[in-house]
Amino acid sequence: METQLFQNEWRNSGGAIVSGPGRVLLITGPGGSGKSTLAKRVSEELGWECISEDAYWVRNGWEAGLRRSEHEQVVQAQVGKDLLAVSRERGRSAVLEFILYKDPPNPLTVYQELLSDSLVAFNTVVLKPSVDEILRRMQERGRPNDLKALESRRPQAEHQVQRLETKHIDPRWVIDPTGLSIDEVVHQCIDRITERS
Repeated sequence: METQLFQNEWRNSGGAIVSGPGRVLLITGPGGSGKSTLAKRVSEELGWECISEDAYWVRNGWEAGLRRSEHEQVVQAQVGKDLLAVSRERGRSAVLEFILYKDPPNPLTVYQELLSDSLVAFNTVVLKPSVDEILRRMQERGRPNDLKALESRRPQAEHQVQRLETKHIDPRWVIDPTGLSIDEVVHQCIDRITERS
């Protein structure tokens, strides 16, 4: 049962009023910022479906190495199709989490455009921890690929955090989870999306 925290009308990114039960929360940020944990917890709290873009990369066998644009297009099309099926066809709300690793056009702009064009109400949360916090989280979660060369991940984390410094990211979407518990981040996230309803 979906928690009734939202009014029946939201505005999409273009300002048009959209109605209906299927809403989407986009959660993005650098690798190691806590997106997956946050998406899972928010979806549990609200009774929404949780979709992870990473699962599509793995399912297609492209989880390791650089992300090629042709693979990115396939994954984004698959995610978009499933996201619209959840929100429009089944009338359910969903949380989508994905990594942000490049300048626009990027997954964030692609998903925002898809939802806006499809008249699906959505909100965006961008996690922006410090680089040191990202490395601490990677060490804490203990994934072998992270631990193998943790300090060599610093330039990648710095690059991803820099991608958040763009006019395409509204400062009101940003949450810095550095030093916060997951419960605090979940509550900030829910507070922000309910403020905009």
